[in-house]
Amino acid sequence: MPANSVADLYAVLGVKRNVEPAVLRQAYRRLARKYHPDVNPDPRSHTMMARINEAFETLIDPIRKMEYDAMLAGGLLDQEPGPPPKSPKKPVVVRLLHRFKAHRTPIYGLDFAPDTGLLISSSFDNEMIWWDARRGESVRRLRVDSASVSTVCALERGDVVAAGSSENLVSVSRVAGGAIESWRNSCTEWVSCLAISDDGEAVATGSVHRGLSVSRAVDGKNLYARYDHSESVTAVAWSPDGKFLASGSADATVKLRHGASGAVLHTFNAVRSAVTALSFSPDGAFLSVASVDLSVRVFRLSDGFLQKVMFGHTRPIEALAFHPNGWLFASAGRDGAVKLWNAAEGVGELHLDAGGRAIAAVTFSSDGTLVAAAGLDRIVRVWSLEVRR
Repeated sequence: MPANSVADLYAVLGVKRNVEPAVLRQAYRRLARKYHPDVNPDPRSHTMMARINEAFETLIDPIRKMEYDAMLAGGLLDQEPGPPPKSPKKPVVVRLLHRFKAHRTPIYGLDFAPDTGLLISSSFDNEMIWWDARRGESVRRLRVDSASVSTVCALERGDVVAAGSSENLVSVSRVAGGAIESWRNSCTEWVSCLAISDDGEAVATGSVHRGLSVSRAVDGKNLYARYDHSESVTAVAWSPDGKFLASGSADATVKLRHGASGAVLHTFNAVRSAVTALSFSPDGAFLSVASVDLSVRVFRLSDGFLQKVMFGHTRPIEALAFHPNGWLFASAGRDGAVKLWNAAEGVGELHLDAGGRAIAAVTFSSDGTLVAAAGLDRIVRVWSLEVRR
């Protein structure tokens, strides 16, 4: 049995990585009969048995086993050196194009227009800037009179819906041409998160008092409210087609809902800690979930199966976004990093250094050739992106 305290738990039990639960139990019973302190007078038997118990409890639990396998895949445990890896053709290639420095306060909202490709950024002082992300210049600036803007949704023909909250006040502004229409709602509960549907028609908000509320973006009329989480609602996200709405909570669950009614279609329980960010893949295949334990989990929407658990950030994850191809997605964290992941295979593709300050927003262009991120350092960074299948 290995003596290193961070040894491979599979080696501790003497089993293979693809071990079946029945074989795992047999291995545990065999080792327990050999090393249990009641039958083994060796002074080291207590330590040996403790390690055997730790290995068995981790590998017999499907969720803990998946997390442990993810750590092994990420090279986070000491392992024997092997032959140097081959160098396959990189499936994702990025190059930093621009750093835009024009905002005076932290940036929280970021989105590409689906038709023109212009990038819109919004900051804490409610200023929005339209950027030509390829030429590297700003083309328009506008300030809206509302609570601090925390998210923007770029629509066609230059329209933008911006939303934000301050304590129990929610405000939404729609920019159409040269006109700005705004409304504010005073809520009875402290708002903790919000999201705008991709068509700009609805706004979902979560509260610290377990509430989820959906309102019309045009006038603030409440469409429905739900109180089915046991703790604060900490993240919300719409599917690209608006048919589904996901709500994540400090109760370590994510609820998949019918977008029009809020009815719960499925509850994802295999999260294990408070949810910090959510994102749907554009093809409806995956839901990515970030949580306080610094993990990113990928669930299959077809059957609710937890497909992968991935680690890589060193501080909490603030934002998630899927690439148009449906399998690549990005995460942005307080560690100043943007990471690109393969949702289908459950592996990290690239680490992008986006500065030492927290990154609050990340987004892809509709054609998939650009990725942008921004946050507390008030800089919008844009990378060119080449994705090979």
